[in-house]
Amino acid sequence: MKILLVAGPFISLREPYNGGTEAFIVELANELVRLGHTVDVLAKDADETNLFQVIEFHESPLSMKDDSYRACPEWLGQQHYQTLQYGLLDVSRYEVIHYNSFIPEIYAVGALFKTPSVLTLHLPPTEKFVLMYKFFMKHAPVLPIGISHRMSQQWKAALGSDVAVILNGIALHKWKLRARNTDRYLLWSGRIAKEKNVEAAIHLANHLKQPLKIVGALFDKPYFQDHIQPQLNERIEYIAHLTQPQLSNLAAGASAYLATATWEEPFGLSTLEMLASGLPVVGFNSAIPPDLRSGAVSIAVDSQDWRDLIEPLAIARKSEPEACRDFAASFDLKKTAAAYVSVYERLVKEARE
Repeated sequence: MKILLVAGPFISLREPYNGGTEAFIVELANELVRLGHTVDVLAKDADETNLFQVIEFHESPLSMKDDSYRACPEWLGQQHYQTLQYGLLDVSRYEVIHYNSFIPEIYAVGALFKTPSVLTLHLPPTEKFVLMYKFFMKHAPVLPIGISHRMSQQWKAALGSDVAVILNGIALHKWKLRARNTDRYLLWSGRIAKEKNVEAAIHLANHLKQPLKIVGALFDKPYFQDHIQPQLNERIEYIAHLTQPQLSNLAAGASAYLATATWEEPFGLSTLEMLASGLPVVGFNSAIPPDLRSGAVSIAVDSQDWRDLIEPLAIARKSEPEACRDFAASFDLKKTAAAYVSVYERLVKEARE
């Protein structure tokens, strides 16, 4: 089968990834190729080690800045120019298109195509996304898919129809099972932004007098400078934004992983990645969706108070690394890819009948 995965012409798929969606696209595309399919990905670029081909739409050599009719800076004008090139792509060579984009123009153009399509819903519904996806689904032959039961229920309410679920997965071979020392540092990773709530992890580490290592891209620099940087010291350390291999190595020295986001995580790939590394995960219900909770290895509390994590953390630290890995193994990316292939084949068959 020949498949087109759509991220966006200015979306980089190089590590370290901007977020979980980029990681999902890369790993799914590679696994689809391993299964014998031909996969192209519409993106800005990707690491050379990948098995798929990248389709690039380049910026214009002319200025795209607009100071009059529809005012926009140069960078935004170039993004509009790149995205609208999607309308000139010959999509007839693909049997199915799989959308994983947050770019409105992608769906305005994609609505013109009649190729069977899948739309993975990676984020909670907002007014903008609901309008964007409703428009797209009205005009194109597309099936929406939620990445968790949480996402499925939220989008069912927004779209007024059932939304199928294909749980995200991880490439297990990239995350090595590590022996664990319960006296080592705590680990936190994610976007450095208010809704990710690294402050809760800092408060917990300070209370326990334990080291904490913080990993992630600075999405909100003023927030970091005002709320996080003043709390850094010899024990509370900000590392940087890391690649998956670098994060895997860092997990080897940790005793547990903290998931403290106050917004409802659509899935939580980082939780699975740490479990696959043998680390137990403790956090808030908002940060750990029901699909990712399990016994003493992945504990979520119905609270957003860091104090409520003290007791669960003590319980989680008694878990065995192998138990963490075994739970993560049930989310092997091979299952995710096989489920998508089954959907692709059904949609293509229905289009031919």
